[in-house]
Amino acid sequence: MSVFFMAVIGGFFTPSMGFSQTSAETTVCTFNVRYDNPTDTLKWFERKDEVANAVRYFDIVALQEVLPNQFSDLSDKLTEHDSFGRGRNADGTGEACPVYWNRARYDLVKGEVKWLSTDPNQAGSTGWDADLPRLVTIVVLFDRINQETVRVLNGHWSHVGEWARRSSAAMMAGWSGHSEDGLTLVCGDFNAEPESFEISDLMTIGNLNDTYESARYRCRKEFGTFSSFFTDAIAGAKRIDYIFFRGDFEVEWACSDEHIKFGLYISDHLPYQAVFKPLN
Repeated sequence: MSVFFMAVIGGFFTPSMGFSQTSAETTVCTFNVRYDNPTDTLKWFERKDEVANAVRYFDIVALQEVLPNQFSDLSDKLTEHDSFGRGRNADGTGEACPVYWNRARYDLVKGEVKWLSTDPNQAGSTGWDADLPRLVTIVVLFDRINQETVRVLNGHWSHVGEWARRSSAAMMAGWSGHSEDGLTLVCGDFNAEPESFEISDLMTIGNLNDTYESARYRCRKEFGTFSSFFTDAIAGAKRIDYIFFRGDFEVEWACSDEHIKFGLYISDHLPYQAVFKPLN
């Protein structure tokens, strides 16, 4: 029996965390929270509060590697967002890529999960040279403030298969929709650096912009997102987590946030955020 997860989380905003400062702004965060691995240096029960606080105050949140127990923990701690997602395995278990939204601002129009394979409607299917099922969560929201729809895609691409990543890029570009959406967001951990063919394919086919390159301000001149738990690894961190977009918006701010506990990052990825402002 498939297991779909619907949950709740919530927040406030400063330039590095939170709900929109002005009503028309949209704050977005993507974060690979690291699956609950009992052998990790910083274990889930030690970091779950900090993970919840890291995403608490954004209008829209895309998470990756969320196991059912982690989903439940976050739902218990975060109460101002609704969410949609399911696990990647055929029975609905396993890692999910849920999308969350501020309940006070957005209404869910549509939610679906597709698998990154040659049979995207087959739950649990594995594509091309990937070694595990990979999926994308797609939600369409109605923004009651800006009076327009927001399409959000949240995915986690294969870490081993270039063919799988390039195929995933083409599929997600196609699913990113058309110009009738006010704002389109394509988020996730894509296990590919900005110069790679798969990232180029996604941006070109989907006519998408990279928030990192488009931002009016960044918190640092350059930064990565895949750091490991160890803070001294940040100097060589790769940028593999993204928020791409399409629509009549400008990116006011982009940053990867460093949340530290016991001298360690709270995940092996940093949460990456962007703040959008309508052009009109």
